[in-house]
Amino acid sequence: MHKLARKFAVVAAAGGFALGLTATSASAGAQATWTVAPGGAITAHADVPTLTVPAATLTCDGSDATGSVKSGSGLNGAGIGQIDSLTFDNCGLAGISFEVTASGTPWAINVSGVNSGDPDRVDGTITGITAHIEGTGCSADFSGDVTGYFDNATSELVVDGGGDLTASNANCLGLINDGDVASFEAAYAVTPGQTITLD
Repeated sequence: MHKLARKFAVVAAAGGFALGLTATSASAGAQATWTVAPGGAITAHADVPTLTVPAATLTCDGSDATGSVKSGSGLNGAGIGQIDSLTFDNCGLAGISFEVTASGTPWAINVSGVNSGDPDRVDGTITGITAHIEGTGCSADFSGDVTGYFDNATSELVVDGGGDLTASNANCLGLINDGDVASFEAAYAVTPGQTITLD
């Protein structure tokens, strides 16, 4: 995952930086295994990640993550990688500046199948996400999982807005409420470039 060093919008990335990739018939079985190259430690960076709830959108200038992916072949798709840290830079919502803090890492990166519409993409999820946002007169926690894919052609970990990232402990002038399901979108460029393929 490229470097994620800014304040939030792709929660957190890379986080979990997280991916529970959707499976084709060839990979739907529990025995599907994967090859990752080169694997190892990664950094990731995303420009302008966003977190959208029904009443508002939190936008950050950027996000940076660190983590790792497994290396070799015959790998299980669950926990094929992890996000160890995720940061967000210069985040704001409705004119209010926000700090975004990721916690509970590592978050798991999971893959489950080759995308049916693009063979370069491996569908997946980032699971175990927890994060806190804090601004003047507004705070909330978010937890859950997000969906997305890893693009072998661009070495990007893309969070596509799906999943069940849910707000709790919200005190935010009605802009964010308990039970709101957030849509997180970000494209993390991963360094060094990785390739994830079905065995």
